[in-house]
Amino acid sequence: MEKRLLLIFVALLTVIGSFAQGKYVTVDGLKYFLRSDSKEAILFANSYSGDITVPEKITDEGVEYTVTAFADDCFKECESLTSVTIPSSVTSLGDYCFFYCSSLTNITIPSSVTSLGSSCFSACKSLTSITIPSSVTSLSENCFRDCRSLTSITIPSSVTSLGEACFYDCYGLTRITIPSSVTSLGGGCFYNCTRLTSITIPSSVTSLPNQCFKGCWGLISITIPESVTSLGLDCFRDCRSLTSITIPSSVTSLGLDCFSGCTNLTNITCKNPTPPSLASDAFDNNTCLVSTLYVPDVNAYKSAKGWKNFKYIKEITSGGDDKTGEPCAMPTIGYADGHLKFTDTTEGAKYHCTLTCSDVQSDKLYEDGDVSLAACYDISVYATADGFKPSDKATAKLYWVKADGNLTTDNINTSKMRGVVVTSDGGIVAVSGLSDGEKVEFYTTDGKLIGSQKTVSGSASIATSEQIVICKVGNSSIKIIVK
Repeated sequence: MEKRLLLIFVALLTVIGSFAQGKYVTVDGLKYFLRSDSKEAILFANSYSGDITVPEKITDEGVEYTVTAFADDCFKECESLTSVTIPSSVTSLGDYCFFYCSSLTNITIPSSVTSLGSSCFSACKSLTSITIPSSVTSLSENCFRDCRSLTSITIPSSVTSLGEACFYDCYGLTRITIPSSVTSLGGGCFYNCTRLTSITIPSSVTSLPNQCFKGCWGLISITIPESVTSLGLDCFRDCRSLTSITIPSSVTSLGLDCFSGCTNLTNITCKNPTPPSLASDAFDNNTCLVSTLYVPDVNAYKSAKGWKNFKYIKEITSGGDDKTGEPCAMPTIGYADGHLKFTDTTEGAKYHCTLTCSDVQSDKLYEDGDVSLAACYDISVYATADGFKPSDKATAKLYWVKADGNLTTDNINTSKMRGVVVTSDGGIVAVSGLSDGEKVEFYTTDGKLIGSQKTVSGSASIATSEQIVICKVGNSSIKIIVK
């Protein structure tokens, strides 16, 4: 008992001693902890809002301190925070540093920063862009989780690992490049990245962990390198747009429900001569009934547990006849007599089409009673065929309007007019077809500003919980029903 009390006493002395070496001060509305021994200032949590510029150095009682870190929870739940300028003296951003900064749209991390804490930018739902410097070597767990407006991100070649749930629920993410420096992906890394359409795994990665790509509904193409030896539980579960997959010869095991819910999977190539071990329900029963399985040794797979459930098992042919690695040709899109027509040079091609009609209406006062209505069809199509990988996506936009302003399906409008495409999915409103640098504002129906952005690559987007949003571009206003 005496020994335990002594240990507690020593621990208390250590804590008291550490605080004795510093103090808290507030300078220009920013709260710091000052370390008297190292002359460092650490920015701490406070009620921050608006645009914040953190200085590189501060002075207290005639002593100069260098700002070197943002503490845990520093800007946590600062919902009115719109921007933060981080000085080049800062080397680390703490856990939950910018958690739920829902009005933060972009941020630049200086090259001095080497560490991003757990959940650092989690739930920054309006964040559309971020620059990660080459000084950062890992992205922590939940680092960008629920950053719903983030459409793309560049990971520098200095990064070696992506933590668990790193990009979980990044609904707006459409593209990402994983550099060859990355050797490990955390579980649920890209869980529910519903707009991600393709991804290439570098050969430095040796396993795809549990739930890595679960719920990536839009994923139509993924390249798994020969370095990968295992596919985890729920790895590709509910990847509904995935029509074919090639499992390299290096893979020796597939986890529980690995491809469960992949309802459009029709072509599977497994290159390992020895059938990999297959956990229960790695493939749906329907997949086993309708998909074609291409393998090096048909007899081996017909007698292997799980694999023998496939109704159609064919041998991978050698030479030029093996087409399981070739993609279909990209389809062409035509329009005539009120009908869309898809064609493809690949024999037996079938088409997977996404057709979105955005009803673009104005929601402002027209004193002269002259209201001009326009509509847009946003078309995306890719082709699949037996023995081929899916083609790249072909896209087209159709616009038309009658002279009296009423919508019609009879003709495509051939007059010169500006097309603006509006999409809404998962609480994210996206506007595209604009010029770069245009200002786009989003309002509630009672006129409250939700946020504003300048377009990048002709696009702008925002995450919102509103049911109806008014988008203003120049002098035009568009009423959007949020889905």
